[in-house]
Amino acid sequence: MTPPLTPPPAAIDLKRQLLLRVTLFALCVGLVACGVVLQQARERIRVHVERTGGTVERLIAGEADQLRDAFQRSLDGLALSSLDGIGPLLGICVEVEDIYKRPIVNRCFHEEGQAPAPIRWVLARLIGPEVRYRGVIGQYPGVKVGEFIVTPDLDSEGVAVWGQMSTVLGMTVAILLLNLLIYRPVRRELAPADEILGVLGRMEGGDLAARMPRPRLVELRRIAAGFDHLAERLGRTLAEQRRLALRLLAVREEERRHLARELHDEFGQCLASIGAEAAFVRSRAEVHDPALLPAAGAIAGVTAHMMESLQDILLQLRPVGLDEFGLQAALEELVAGWRRRQSGCRFELMLAGDIDGLADGLTVSLYRIVQESLTNALRHGAPTRVSVALSLDLQGCRLRVEDDGDGVEGPTAGSGLGVLGMRERVEALGGRFALIRRLPQGMRVEADFPPAAIEEGVADD
Repeated sequence: MTPPLTPPPAAIDLKRQLLLRVTLFALCVGLVACGVVLQQARERIRVHVERTGGTVERLIAGEADQLRDAFQRSLDGLALSSLDGIGPLLGICVEVEDIYKRPIVNRCFHEEGQAPAPIRWVLARLIGPEVRYRGVIGQYPGVKVGEFIVTPDLDSEGVAVWGQMSTVLGMTVAILLLNLLIYRPVRRELAPADEILGVLGRMEGGDLAARMPRPRLVELRRIAAGFDHLAERLGRTLAEQRRLALRLLAVREEERRHLARELHDEFGQCLASIGAEAAFVRSRAEVHDPALLPAAGAIAGVTAHMMESLQDILLQLRPVGLDEFGLQAALEELVAGWRRRQSGCRFELMLAGDIDGLADGLTVSLYRIVQESLTNALRHGAPTRVSVALSLDLQGCRLRVEDDGDGVEGPTAGSGLGVLGMRERVEALGGRFALIRRLPQGMRVEADFPPAAIEEGVADD
């Protein structure tokens, strides 16, 4: 059992993939680094608040002792001046309440301005309300005079985090700039890819003289050189095949011409002689032996039928008048013959250009294609309209045979060519052949010959 074919991988754009992947890498590095910075800031702030709580408690208690005597429990006038020296270094905010929960003072000790609002928002969500230190402000001998709460200074911490993140973002931007610096030379070196695709398109259209550009990249240069070598060999092979096909067509037409001449000169003369002898026997039988009249009539009928069959064979082997009167007259006679046989079908023949000046090989091929196309259309399609259009100009020679029948492509008993034979004739002359189904019904035969085919044909003469 044959294993299923693996579908080919999807095509990718190397330049776009390079740009996209490096950009995604830079963005991922930036996002991961920013996440690490924020996580480290969260852990640092949590530990920092816990460690600084005791120090703040002692400093506030000392400042409270200096403001009042041992019997005064009020904290009025407390300004937290004792924290002015180390407060900016600690990055904290302190809120003080007396024993009656009345706020006395609330200070943050940052000196570097405010952090960006998005950074403050992210830090507030990461830290949460649980990261704080609550202590008691006592007075000798162990009397509680108030409470304080130490919380992170989001502006101070945000400024520090923003500084680290700015470094990370700067590295990310540097990677993106490096990406652009890499992308530009890669794009420049791969620019010949568009030219290579253009050359491939020209070769697909039949221009085997197209050659690859020579890129600066060594790998692409080697590929281009190897491709040009293969294209040159292919061109030589196809040219040799065309010459061989043309030679075979010429030999075949020469054999048909020779066979038609022999049949006409030998077999035709014999049939004419038999017909004359049958007429003589019939005239003698009418006088001397009437019993021989049926036999003489039968001989004459068979001879006449054989003569008609011979004429049809000669017409298939070599069209009458093609050598003497040219392609235009031969096509007109061919279409006229079908008009006489198919009175219910409308025929149109449109000729443009000096088609009688074409080479013998192209002339015979055009006639054979029209002959085969008409035979296919009328024997298999039952059309009501058939048109033949042949034109010759500087762009080449174009043949179109259209019908509105319901036939299908296939060989016929007409000339023995069939679709394969027509295609071989056209391709041997360097042309393009197509059999197209028309909508809603009908077929169209297209045969296009380039100017080179006409020039080669003229040169062969």
